Amino acid sequence: MRLAVVIFFFSFTSFSQREVLILGNHSSLCIDENDTFIIRDTLPDSLENYDAIMLFSGSTSSLTESDIDRIVNFVELGGGLYSGSENWPLQAESNQVTHRLYKKESFGQFEQLEAEASQNRGNLKFDGIAEIPAGSTTVAFPMDHRLKVEAWIDDQPLILSGNIEKGRIIIDGGYSRFYCDQRNEITDVLFHEFLLFLRGK
Repeated sequence: MRLAVVIFFFSFTSFSQREVLILGNHSSLCIDENDTFIIRDTLPDSLENYDAIMLFSGSTSSLTESDIDRIVNFVELGGGLYSGSENWPLQAESNQVTHRLYKKESFGQFEQLEAEASQNRGNLKFDGIAEIPAGSTTVAFPMDHRLKVEAWIDDQPLILSGNIEKGRIIIDGGYSRFYCDQRNEITDVLFHEFLLFLRGK
């Protein structure tokens, strides 16, 4: 299984041209820094080398209002943004971003381990996947006419996606599915689909 994961990431990185910035609570994630994924604790001075930013929210945020302005500008000009959160308190960065963009924040505490995929209704291609790993302790995000629901948990939106000007966003209330101890073939497919959408592929 580990060999398959390594091959998957190697083959994916072979066609990428620019980098993906990983920010926030990344210590438990199975993402290694390489030619594609650049892991940082703070927002770099320049975002011009990145196709996408993946925010994994922690309990506190190091992002300033100026940083949020820069992230929103990055997306509006064509970048991709993944805004990941979990059950409180792992929502800081995500709530900063979604409050700025939608005046809404994550809510609830769900312990259901499987989410229902919205087949053929969203921006993401979850072909053949009816149920996806929800994550350990998930949250929902309010519905918004600017976003498509990609997955549901207890009749609430768990994963949403949409466009912002020239860019793209994914809001995810269960990023713990990407922790090393929860990673599997389905979560690898989800991660791959997230990246394809965020990078406009």
